[in-house]
Amino acid sequence: MRSVWGARAPRPLCHAPRVTPRAAPALPSLGKVILWDDTFVRYHEPHIGIAAVKVLETLGFEVSLAKNRRCCGRPAFSQGNLETATKLGKHNVDSLSSLQYSSTPILFLEPSCWSMFVEDYRELKIANAENVAKRCFLFEKFVDDFLVKEPDALQFNQRPATIAIHPHCHAKSIMNPEFMRGLVERLPGRKATVLDTACCGMAGAFGALAEKYDLSVQVAQRLLDNIDNQPPGTEIIASGTSCRHQISDLSNARPKHMAELLADALL
Repeated sequence: MRSVWGARAPRPLCHAPRVTPRAAPALPSLGKVILWDDTFVRYHEPHIGIAAVKVLETLGFEVSLAKNRRCCGRPAFSQGNLETATKLGKHNVDSLSSLQYSSTPILFLEPSCWSMFVEDYRELKIANAENVAKRCFLFEKFVDDFLVKEPDALQFNQRPATIAIHPHCHAKSIMNPEFMRGLVERLPGRKATVLDTACCGMAGAFGALAEKYDLSVQVAQRLLDNIDNQPPGTEIIASGTSCRHQISDLSNARPKHMAELLADALL
């Protein structure tokens, strides 16, 4: 498989668990939300989707997964294959514009998928992309916005911990990631820092290619130095799957998604 797409041998391939995030049976709720179970969550990290569903249902939302969705088109878009990206985008926008979904918030766990919806579909001039973009939220921002209005909606355990957050480039380019620190510090006893980092260096398939590996590691050095300089026992949060892969591959840290941190802390 490595030879097919030019992966360098030291890069571990993604594990594919036989579990998928599933929403619980519908209960009386605050309303419905759609969780975009991206390719990474659906096939490689379903525990992240499960954690997100747990948090959202504890808040009181009825969670459904996006039906008949296709890849957001990020891999094609990043490779300059705009025709394929546009076809995928049109399908997704049309599907999420149906009467069934027309007013439901759409939540994303992977920032690079989210940015396709809120920026790139519009640049590709996909019909109705603007309206769909208004309903698209990064998971942690949606939760934080809700807790700003309803600070007691979630009850968390008390545990002293130091948390370092590496924001995804696509998230940083669209919003101020500082809210992530405040979200983490809603958990009693936690002290959070948003790391002053640049790109992790993986950038989707870029860092997995044999000819790009050395450059990928060089780009990652600032992030790795930041992680090394954290106090012993610091937990690392990274919402991007590429970021988590890079950090796990090049350091001893085992980063988690924000959804995992929140779900694990629920009382």
